[in-house]
Amino acid sequence: MAEILDTFVTPSPVELRRDFLKRAGALALATPVALTLDLPTLVGADKKQKHPETLVSVLYDSLTEKQKSEVCFSWDHVDKTRGLLRTRIENNWKITKPSIKSSFFTAEQQQLALDIFRGMTHPDWHSRFDQQLKDDVGGFGNNQSIAIFGKPGSKQFEFVLASRHMTLRCDGNSAEHVAFGGPILYAHEGEGLYEEAHHPGNVFWHQAIEANKLYDMFSGKQREQAL
Repeated sequence: MAEILDTFVTPSPVELRRDFLKRAGALALATPVALTLDLPTLVGADKKQKHPETLVSVLYDSLTEKQKSEVCFSWDHVDKTRGLLRTRIENNWKITKPSIKSSFFTAEQQQLALDIFRGMTHPDWHSRFDQQLKDDVGGFGNNQSIAIFGKPGSKQFEFVLASRHMTLRCDGNSAEHVAFGGPILYAHEGEGLYEEAHHPGNVFWHQAIEANKLYDMFSGKQREQAL
């Protein structure tokens, strides 16, 4: 433990972002205190499930040209107001106008979108995400949007699911050196818009508590670097 702390030198800003999680993992392994972050695996662990990347290809092939014109983009598509769209993230947004649960998509396509979502999230966490979606948008597909960048099956493609308190990505490892294909977000309003300090009813609050435990393990300089 002491050896790791002594050799934790201040990296450059670029090195910091690249190496922080690796260093934090080494620190967690070295400490005698058991710490389990219990983060959801954003690639489904159930081997019986089809890989979400495969389902993205199926969904893409099912889209009409009109549908593709509204929800499919080139890999490096730049939106006039939102920049490089596949990397965009907001806490309450739709990446494209059509909602999944609408006449724009067929029933089969809506089911494929749900199956992709299930494949991106660990089965143990489905009930938590279902509760979040029920509370924040009225259930999966309501006021939720999708976008596909590049052509699925090629070297570069990405599926993005965006709605209130959720931005998830499925990229087939197309983006090098980028975890989860880019920035992701999942949150939950819990019991109300203005939550109390202990966030009652928030299905993800326990993760924040575990993250605080990791932060408490750091020295003062490490805390500055982490923030």
